Formats: sequence, C-alpha cells, structure tokens
Amino acid sequence: MSPPTERFKKLSLESMPPVTRLQSQRQQAEDSSSESEAEPDFDIDDDGYMTSPSDLKYSLDLLDEETRENVTRAIEVPSQFVLRGCQAGDQRCLFLITEPVEYTVRTGSEQSGYGVPSCTCGETPCRHILWLFDQITSEVLGIQRGPYNLSQHGYPTELGNPYDAISDFHLDMLADSLHCDVVGQSPDPNPRRVRETREILASLNEVPIDEYRPDLFDNPRKGKKVIKRGDLEQTIFRMLLCNDDFFQYFLSSMRADELNKNRFRCLQHRADAALAGLGQYAADPSLQDVARPKNVAWCAMHLSMVTRQIHSVIHNTDRPLETWELRAAVRTAIHVLEQVVNHNRDVGPEDLPKEDRNLYYRLIGNQDQNFAVDVLSSIPPQTLGPWIDDLTALHERISEYGAPASYTTRLSSLITHLRSRWAAAGSKRTGQGSDRRAKRMK
Repeated sequence: MSPPTERFKKLSLESMPPVTRLQSQRQQAEDSSSESEAEPDFDIDDDGYMTSPSDLKYSLDLLDEETRENVTRAIEVPSQFVLRGCQAGDQRCLFLITEPVEYTVRTGSEQSGYGVPSCTCGETPCRHILWLFDQITSEVLGIQRGPYNLSQHGYPTELGNPYDAISDFHLDMLADSLHCDVVGQSPDPNPRRVRETREILASLNEVPIDEYRPDLFDNPRKGKKVIKRGDLEQTIFRMLLCNDDFFQYFLSSMRADELNKNRFRCLQHRADAALAGLGQYAADPSLQDVARPKNVAWCAMHLSMVTRQIHSVIHNTDRPLETWELRAAVRTAIHVLEQVVNHNRDVGPEDLPKEDRNLYYRLIGNQDQNFAVDVLSSIPPQTLGPWIDDLTALHERISEYGAPASYTTRLSSLITHLRSRWAAAGSKRTGQGSDRRAKRMK
C-alpha cells in the first residue's frame, strides 16, 4: 500500500472519484464474519441518545425521519477505521480514512462549496462522517453533561461550522490529537509520532520514558529498511513510525491506563504544543501576519480548553475516576498553571492591548477566571496533597506578579484546606511518584 502522501498527490480538491457502493459492499462482504461478532462502536441507548466511540452522547431530536433512519443504518456496521492523514486546501480540509477501503471526507467554509461535509462513499450522513466528527468533537469540545445535538449533516450543532472549528483549533494541533499526520510536512519523523512510539515501547517494557533506548530516540530515523537484524525493538520502532495500520493496531491494543492512552496526559501534550506554537509566533515576526496566528489569544483559548476538558472529564464521566486518573489530572492541571505563570512576559506587536500580549495577564492577572483552580478544587485532598509545595510556590509567584484578590484568596484557601487535611504533617510525597505510571512519566 502506498504511503498517504503519494495518495494525496493523486487526489484533486475539485473532483475526487468516489468508491462505488458495489466496491464497498464487496469489501464489507469479505469482512462480514468478523463484523457479525463485533459490538457496534456507535449505539442507541434506552433513552434514544446515540453513544459514540469517544463516549459522547448525541441527541437525534433535530433529525427528520429519513435522516434518523440513515444515521441508524450507518452505525449498524462496526467501524474499522484508520485516519491516515489530513490536508489543508483553499478554505477546506480533507481527511483520508481507510476501512480498509479508502474514503475522503471534505469540509470547508461556506464559500468553498463544502460547507456541508461530504464523503466519497456517496452516503449522507455516512458512518465515516459520523465517526470522524465524533473524534473531532471529542478533541475540540470534549465531554459534557448533556448530549450534543446531532445535525442532519452528521456533526453536532454545537461544533458550529466544522471548517471554522478546525481552523480555529489549527489543523496541525488537531492532527496531533487525532494521531495522524498533516500531509506535505517534513519527511522527517513526526515528533508526536516519535513521542507516542517511545511511550508505547517504554510502557510495554516498564521503563521510564526518558531512559528507554536513547540510541533510538535522541536522533530518530525511520531507516531505509524496516528490518534491523539483531534488534527486534528497533524493527518495531521503525514499523510504528512507518506503518499507520501497525501504529493504530498498537494504540488500540494498549490499556487505558498506559501513558499513550491517558487522556489527561494527551491534554498536557496539547497544552505544550499550544505553548510551542506561541513560542514560534514570538520568535518569528512574519507569523504575526498570517490569517489565524498562534498568538496569545489562540494559546489562551487552547489552555482554557484543556483545563475545561479536565474539569468536564472529572465531573461528567459516567464512572468514578480511578486514583491514577485523578493524579494524572492533577499533574496536567498544575503543569498548565505553572507554564502560564512562567509566561508572564509580552510577545507580539507592542500596539496590542496587554491581554493580547501577555499570556499570564490574559488568563490570571487581569480577571478572575478561576483558571485551573476549579480543577484542583475538584480533586480529593488525599490525592492532591502531595502537590502542596508546588501549589504554595505557585501561589507565591502569582501574588508577586499580581492577580485579582478573589483568585489568590481561593488558591490560598485551597492550600490551607489541603494542609489541614493532609494526614501526616511533613509526610513524604509518596503519592506523587509511587505508582508505576508516574515513574514512567519522568
């Protein structure tokens, strides 16, 4: 099978030949025996809501009878999808999905002619659109207490225009969150793919990430040949970098508590990517003039989104979170808070208002948005306790830099509450590093 870059070269933004229904049926017939034994990844629950692979719920109340039947029919067949890549065009985005037959989903601005998402399978709404926009909604909006309202086009109305939502998020950020590549970028290994590959292999070997095979990851190379005789780990490393299906197979087979599938760690990676984008914007003045710059406002949007999604997962997940999940939530929330405090400096054009030049001022210093503190206040004291010293240091810096009194008071009250509840005064911070996941996160 040719790499996705080659296949995208053959695609036309103006006209893409659809896979015929007969071809699709033939492929489905070949896989019918395995599909008949699999549980659908979409389902309709007893309340009439559609539940999705991303654990989101969708209300079908806005759909007419014909569209509702199309959706019901589309989700009857369990999906076996791999998102192989995405590409930006003129006011539109393309996503290449394989099942293993390949389909292309297009979405764009109203002016592009693709304001309504379409798929080369010819159905509408089809299971490819339902699956893709469920994945996108999970990243852009996250879990919420009530169901999303599914539109007749196969995406939730809360997403707004899908192209605008993707563009505001930035396609490269979305691609990283969806574990796929943006086609046409550097031929070197994708840093996100390298990081996730290292997390997978280190997790399987129960070795701290930064200690696992530095000879492979300090200067990663795909290699001209996949097979490295005498080195099985390097062979698997190259296969994970080069083969999307093999990578997705590994990813889907990992336990939920492994680092690469830890939703809070994924959110931390997204926060770091947003901060890296802001750093590039600050270092290169030419990036200040692009249509959607990765400026302070954009970075603040992503960091707020990260903390909002952490809070939503804690409060809206159907089951109680396990202790390791709560610890992961704490690590991510404190990491994001610390990074914002570290960014108390101006970037960008000097004529912009301060809230558009200073990330700290926008999220903490100007108005009390309860940034990150609402997340930390949701964590049981016995789980949050080991981070008292970190929170105390952050509180001191925030008080020094300046913030609304209500914000600093709330953070101070949280620290005081933790000290009073933390069982053994002066106890060692064993909770932060005792579990093997924490050890492997070094």
